[in-house]
Amino acid sequence: MVEEPRDQQPAPPTPAQPAPQPVYGQPAPAPAAPPAPPPYPGLASAQPSALDIGARVTRLMVGRAIWAGEQGWLLIAPRLGWVLLTAFLVGVIGVLSLLLALPRLVRTGPPSDGRVAAIPPAAAVEDFLRGQQTYDADLMWESFSSELRQDLEGRDFTRDTLAERVESERRAGQRYSAFKYIGGVELGGSQRMYFYVVDVASPQQKGTVSFVFTVGRDGKIMNIE
Repeated sequence: MVEEPRDQQPAPPTPAQPAPQPVYGQPAPAPAAPPAPPPYPGLASAQPSALDIGARVTRLMVGRAIWAGEQGWLLIAPRLGWVLLTAFLVGVIGVLSLLLALPRLVRTGPPSDGRVAAIPPAAAVEDFLRGQQTYDADLMWESFSSELRQDLEGRDFTRDTLAERVESERRAGQRYSAFKYIGGVELGGSQRMYFYVVDVASPQQKGTVSFVFTVGRDGKIMNIE
């Protein structure tokens, strides 16, 4: 007899196995902490010495000085010619000022008097001026030296000519009211020069006239300017 086939029951499914994880996908283990240094009792932390601090400060200052010099050069380089010229002129002025001030700084004695020494007025000059005031031609003529008289006479200017001029001034109302001695200087050859100021007045105007007298060795007037 042929047996009828039986219905076969399906086999139960097998449970799925988890896929294996790759090794590189796993988290890396935390690094281990470095071992603590062994204790050294009595050893303190090292402090910088004063020499090290000084060296650091020196390097810092030198570096800043170099930097400042470079910046200054960059600023001055385009104007170097003007800077050198200005420095030269300032130096010259400083040297000249020092040369002018140095004699005053090192001088130990009393200051010297640069004025001309006082010279007493000459008698012949005073006689001439008094003769002008009093219209005395003889007094004026006698105050002249022999050389001046000869020179005047050579130009046809005699004692009488002087008397006529003085009388003409008197009639015109011209008066020599006052004279003032300014000073005198020594010249070579025993000659002296005297400076006077004379007040002159006339009916038309008043004024001041200056006279320069040159007196020779004999004390007589050699020239009048």
